[in-house]
Amino acid sequence: MSSKRYYIKRAIGYFSRNGFRRTLYKSLERLAVDRSERSYTVITADEETLRAQREHRFANPRSFSILVPVYETDPRLLRLTLDSVAGQTYGNWELIIADASADGSRQDVVNDLIADHKADDAGLSAKIRYIRVKENKGISANTNVALAEASADYIALLDHDDILEKTALFDIMSAIENRDIKVVYTDEDKVSEDGSSYFDVNRKPDFDPVLLCTNNYICHFFVADTALVRSVGGFRSEYDGAQDHDLVLRCTKDLDREEIIHIPKVLYHWRSLKGSTAQDPSSKLYAYDAGKRAVEDYLNRCGIRAKVKDSPHMGFFELEYDRFEGGRDAFLIKISPDLAPLDPQNTEKMINVMQLPFVGVVTGKIIGTDNKVESAGYDIDDRGNKIASFSGLGRHFSGYMHRADLDRLTGAASPDCMVVRKDAVLQYDPDIKLRQGYYVYYYPRAVFRRKKK
Repeated sequence: MSSKRYYIKRAIGYFSRNGFRRTLYKSLERLAVDRSERSYTVITADEETLRAQREHRFANPRSFSILVPVYETDPRLLRLTLDSVAGQTYGNWELIIADASADGSRQDVVNDLIADHKADDAGLSAKIRYIRVKENKGISANTNVALAEASADYIALLDHDDILEKTALFDIMSAIENRDIKVVYTDEDKVSEDGSSYFDVNRKPDFDPVLLCTNNYICHFFVADTALVRSVGGFRSEYDGAQDHDLVLRCTKDLDREEIIHIPKVLYHWRSLKGSTAQDPSSKLYAYDAGKRAVEDYLNRCGIRAKVKDSPHMGFFELEYDRFEGGRDAFLIKISPDLAPLDPQNTEKMINVMQLPFVGVVTGKIIGTDNKVESAGYDIDDRGNKIASFSGLGRHFSGYMHRADLDRLTGAASPDCMVVRKDAVLQYDPDIKLRQGYYVYYYPRAVFRRKKK
């Protein structure tokens, strides 16, 4: 299915859930995104680069177990997936396929792969393990079969019809070689069923535990320390459909941010198939229910009292925090007098976020007199300059990957709109400087409108 039909189908589903007004604004925003994506092309390494990577020898090489659960996969697409693994420029990997299909035709795909690559890689057969799962017990149980056989330093999750860039493992190896890294993830995009077009590029932020509670923005390509994955219990069947989101939450819960790496390259192509979540989010409503329950479980484990609610964007969640028991004199509240809250409870909601022990400042969304976003938190560039996030975005638009509407950590707060934890501040004037370990939280439902003069 083409990307155009993909978006039409999504728009129909959005209308049924949110009505005409929201759908109108969503469609207008989608048109703007379409225009910006027309120039998007996949950047692939040239042959000289690929050859240099194949010849490179790392001083501290790590190994990867690529886990591929298979169930009734189109053999043609499975072959493309396996070819993308066999073509990796970094060769210290093993491929473990757990096949719960009704017949053995996918094993024929594996055998053909080995035969076709025999001249290029005589050791390929030793790298690939095909496991026939006698009873299909679901995605989590089937993946656990593959996990049990993993012998490498890291596991890497690959869906049975998706595609890896040839440099994926090399780029990851380059990033982790001399570091104690537990989790790695990369950017991704979607590829049409026929492989003719790439779209919906997902350029992800560095690790953000708050954003992760609103959606599984990490998604693909998730790589994690094998011992870590086993220590948290692997995959849990009660979260099938969102088993990867559940695993990411549990794997990252107790890690330092320095142990988690984001590689800002599109190294993974998510196949958009008829009936798949990639093409039609409404096709797997159970997956979003499982995702919500996974986030609720995570918050409970962290001792955070909050409700997880559906947002207008399917598969994305809103966090509504319970009242915070801390004394109000522990906070400094600064709301400019020329800002009017759209909800009188805005400041209270911002204070409730302070139950998160790592939050030093909470900021909201400011709408300017032109009815456009003035700021939605601030990013910090390489020179230390503050840049207002989503500045100029239409008030009813949600921004790139809906992130203007999603709870997340941000670089700095608007000086006109913030709640500050006093004991988290090293320096207040002219800019807040937080003690190590404290962050700025962007709470998008605390919306303030700039008053006209």
